[in-house]
Amino acid sequence: MREEYFVNIAFEKSIQDYLANANNEEGYIYNTFPVVVIRVLALIYGKLDILNPYYLKNSIVFMNNLGKYGLSNSEVALFKDDFLRFYEFEEQNKSRKIKLKNPYFTNIQKYLVDMFVAKKKNKEVSLVEEEKFLDLIYSSHTTHPYRISYNYLNSNDLSFIEKYYYSKLNEMDVTMELALDKTISGNLNLEALNLLGVNLTNLKNMSTEEIKEAQSKAYEYFEVDAESINRDKELNKAVDYYKLHGKKITSGNGYVDILLLMSVIVTSLSVISIIIFSII
Repeated sequence: MREEYFVNIAFEKSIQDYLANANNEEGYIYNTFPVVVIRVLALIYGKLDILNPYYLKNSIVFMNNLGKYGLSNSEVALFKDDFLRFYEFEEQNKSRKIKLKNPYFTNIQKYLVDMFVAKKKNKEVSLVEEEKFLDLIYSSHTTHPYRISYNYLNSNDLSFIEKYYYSKLNEMDVTMELALDKTISGNLNLEALNLLGVNLTNLKNMSTEEIKEAQSKAYEYFEVDAESINRDKELNKAVDYYKLHGKKITSGNGYVDILLLMSVIVTSLSVISIIIFSII
């Protein structure tokens, strides 16, 4: 018996939109969350493993492909079900005057992170591929304005998925016998280091002195007093500010700085409002 939909209507419609808009990478539809999910799957597993089962209408092969790096059958099944629930919630949202946060948004991203980390455990992943993944999963690396605004609308914590990703990498490196004094017990701010271009793969190959120097550079870059007893809290705040607004703006004059900050906030809210009202 021929399937009504490929896997379910969420996958069917998302892959159709992905294929129809692949030549318009900056367009709205190509950057909607369902299509981004397909883009991430194609990045992790390769386009052939995602699209060939679709063309053949073979959902079983597709589901098997999602588990090829070690995800269990139950995890793949939960991802499939949550993607359908996400789609159904969004369909209901279309009729609402006030849009609600989709409760499945974060869960689906977590599954995508698990898939990517599973791939890193099984084969070499290039820095370019990792950066592309971080751009797509609504992290501080995300560049497209629609994806940034969608994260604002649906996340309770804008940096949650990035924190989740680095926590999973820490788990992976622990299993690979990466010394814990280089990461957790060393009290390193992995987000700050990553923003400076230092990831866990780099850390594994760095000496203790080189890691201390990298952390010192992080304090310097984010304008945090390295001698302060609250330096780590201040660095976290500086990183959060950076992810929202970019490099800290300062004039050296407290009053002027307040005016500059207010202008940044007003401008940011204006941009988000324009994007929101353009899609309602």
